[in-house]
Amino acid sequence: MIFRLEDDVDQQIYAKHHIDAFSFYQSLSELLKHLKEIYEDQNLIRKCHCKYVALKQLNKLFNSFYSKFTRIFSFLNYDDITLMNDIQNKINNCLQNALSVCLIKFSSLDKLKIFLQDVNNKQ
Repeated sequence: MIFRLEDDVDQQIYAKHHIDAFSFYQSLSELLKHLKEIYEDQNLIRKCHCKYVALKQLNKLFNSFYSKFTRIFSFLNYDDITLMNDIQNKINNCLQNALSVCLIKFSSLDKLKIFLQDVNNKQ
């Protein structure tokens, strides 16, 4: 694998190779994972997590709430099941009530979003 790196990134990669000469990167994703571990902005992730925990729909329209929800969780490493469970506690009471009487078991976050959008539009 041949690539061009500069400055601090180059030093990080060189240091890894220098410490363990047999530890070559087998793929670009392996290299990117290593760089993410070094350079990922933990402060940003912490801020996003705090915003995520505090996020509630309240009296906002569902679409504006959901766009903020997706913007925040895009920085976090949550799976769809967690997000589907969490969104049920973050939506307003009307949507929570509609969801509680709904007999459908949603298989994805997108399907749940479509249902909630539909209910919100009918209000």
